[in-house]
Amino acid sequence: MKLTADNSLPLYVKLTNQLRKDIENGNYQKGEKIPTEQELCKIYNVSRITVRNALKALSKERLLVRLQGKGTYVANEKFKRDISRSSSFTQICLETGQIPGAKVVKCIIEDANPLDIKELNLKPDDKVIALERIRYANNIPVAFEISRFPESFSFLLQEELNNSSLINVLTKKHNIILGYCTKCIELVYASYELSHYLEINEGYPLISIISLTCDSENKPIHRSLQYVVGDKFKFYIN
Repeated sequence: MKLTADNSLPLYVKLTNQLRKDIENGNYQKGEKIPTEQELCKIYNVSRITVRNALKALSKERLLVRLQGKGTYVANEKFKRDISRSSSFTQICLETGQIPGAKVVKCIIEDANPLDIKELNLKPDDKVIALERIRYANNIPVAFEISRFPESFSFLLQEELNNSSLINVLTKKHNIILGYCTKCIELVYASYELSHYLEINEGYPLISIISLTCDSENKPIHRSLQYVVGDKFKFYIN
């Protein structure tokens, strides 16, 4: 398709409108990687600066997501997450037609810190299981999880936690019943480390979710900190 300039609209606006139409018509599916800048130049017979301006405009509209080093993707619908309960990220992905994924960054046993001792009712010399994972939807990183358990959960060190549901491991494999859960939610901004894990710019808005989960007898068993890419989720309370 060849776009031509005229006096009515700048060429990049025409390309923006055409790409938006292509997305709305399903020519580019949600979550699909679109052609590269060079390929778009050839398809629409326009310059690289025209393509870049159009992609920038559609990114501001949240129709496109640009990932450094990976390309540009059509944005998926936001994940809907009920924060009133311990919800499985894997299940959320499956319910919205996404492919869930997880990559373990750290899974070790270490000394309990003061907050572990306070919230998990531990003794000063106790140990904890520290688990950190990047969570993916359709191979796109959308969250970073930091989880800490009492040493009695050391079985997690032998579990395969890449591309698996932690909640399923706890509840279905080890028959742990999850009970009361408290959450604290606030807006934060990506540090250099988080920007690296989530493939976003430093300072990008994130949703921080601090959770404390108890078992069926209201005994604290798990505390976590999640950093969720701010424009990927919307939360509700049921």
